[in-house]
Amino acid sequence: MRVLATTVPGLEFVVMEEVREICGWAEASYTKLSGRVFLEIDESCLPLLAARARSLEGLRLIAGEAPSLEGLLEGVVSFVRGLGVEGLYFSVHAERVTKEGGFTSLDLARAVGERVKRELGLEVSLDFPDIPLYVEYEGGLYRYGLDLSFFHGLRDRPYRVFVHPSALNPVIAYAMCRLAMPFETLLDPFCGSGTIPLECSQVAEAQAFCSDVNEQYAAGARLNSLRAGVYPRIHILASDVRRHPFAREVDAVVTNPPFGIREKAVGGLAAVYRALFDIASAALRREGRLVVLTTKLKAVEELGARRGFSVVAKHEINEGGLTSYIVVLSRSFSS
Repeated sequence: MRVLATTVPGLEFVVMEEVREICGWAEASYTKLSGRVFLEIDESCLPLLAARARSLEGLRLIAGEAPSLEGLLEGVVSFVRGLGVEGLYFSVHAERVTKEGGFTSLDLARAVGERVKRELGLEVSLDFPDIPLYVEYEGGLYRYGLDLSFFHGLRDRPYRVFVHPSALNPVIAYAMCRLAMPFETLLDPFCGSGTIPLECSQVAEAQAFCSDVNEQYAAGARLNSLRAGVYPRIHILASDVRRHPFAREVDAVVTNPPFGIREKAVGGLAAVYRALFDIASAALRREGRLVVLTTKLKAVEELGARRGFSVVAKHEINEGGLTSYIVVLSRSFSS
């Protein structure tokens, strides 16, 4: 079975790793920073992916391909007819992945919808379709199938009863937690509504210590940890990172400092970053990892070098047109 998994551009490698862990076997191919991973998996693994994968934002079954629009229309009609459905409702989610061709995604959806309605007599329901069709165009090739995540985006998390105004995408938080492994204890001094410690609690049976300068956000993180069923393992307080009271050793520091765009850093970004490395230097065990999501790549590298950290890995990601980096650091051997 061929499926298309979507994710945050730059995290395709995480999808590939996680899918192979869940399915036991999978063939994967992707273009870096595309946010798209094509997978060949056993049919029995499909429901497991939909239920367990935390690195995915969407999942589409690819039923066929065609080199022309007419071939696409014929293929979609044949595919839907083969499902043996009558009197049901359908919708069409279309994407034009590459921009050549002189048509829009809406044009593509309209052409498919009109053909299915005319030849099969099905009616359209944009909100509650029985058959959520998916079609796309990429570099001269058309694909069609089903949008398996139409009703429930895979990045959605049931634990989010409180949402931070600039909440971190949990898919990114999950990737950061994987990059910090192994750990039994971790620290997040910019936890917001708790996305990073809550995602890390799904990766490992760890004790998480986290804080935020805003008491409202810290209280929201407590509510989310209760909903997630991990409240006894998530220890949350309100604290300014520049005067952080934390005084114990941890295996990992995993955090998302303010970007300074929607959320301004109390005391300024430079002071906040210096405080982060002060805390990491004091709290992180020698073999542990510091994982930081940042737009300030050069500042993180320079501060890390001055504090005895070396960069283990850095992964460029792009969400909503904003480029940022997941930087993984560890103690330098000389420190």
